[in-house]
Amino acid sequence: MTRSEKNYSLYVDALPETLTLDVPAGETYRLNIAAFEKLKEKINIVVNVHQDARFLGAFADFTDKPVSFYLTVNLLEDGSECDWHLSCLSKGRGKKYFETSVNHLALHTNALMSNYGIAKDESKMTFTGVSSIEQGAHKAKTRQEAKIIVFDPQADGICSPDLKISDNDVVATHAAVIGRLNQDHLFYLESRGLSEKDAKRLIALGYLKPVEDYFTDKEVIAKMDRVIEEGF
Repeated sequence: MTRSEKNYSLYVDALPETLTLDVPAGETYRLNIAAFEKLKEKINIVVNVHQDARFLGAFADFTDKPVSFYLTVNLLEDGSECDWHLSCLSKGRGKKYFETSVNHLALHTNALMSNYGIAKDESKMTFTGVSSIEQGAHKAKTRQEAKIIVFDPQADGICSPDLKISDNDVVATHAAVIGRLNQDHLFYLESRGLSEKDAKRLIALGYLKPVEDYFTDKEVIAKMDRVIEEGF
């Protein structure tokens, strides 16, 4: 079946509290979210993906608002796919919680979830989620990636990926990394004439900027750069 991309959605500071999407057979649905100022305190998104369909999603959360964000993707039929990417900056005393889960319910399903974040000041960031492969979902492939850099002593990060596998003929992997800002990297940049503030800004851009690859609106991309730079 030839896949066609018929749907495109972009939410900028206007994401609703609940959202349910259905991706019809053979189609690609692209959901891009950029939040800079406004954000609901609790957000729940459910995506149902049908035969040979694909869900492509990206979320850039650069607000200073607390949030509990839940994404559940159901790969319902053979050949369905999910490709999800999150990039987040937390600062002040904000608390951000992201739970991203994928359910493989059919043959030859494929999923990638990547979550990248920077925690500053006294903020706390949590990435969690479940990749579940049900019995009979042969040849399914799933991967979770979660990485948080903690920039300040009072900030904190938690990564908790989980794999629930009920079938033997699958590929399932995850990676979780939490670390303090690499002082060697900081020293190297400062030794090249950058101030500590500029060095941190450059590191943050390198870590958070890749999410921009999933956006096409040049004004939104430029605003992402400005918000990241101003945050440091």
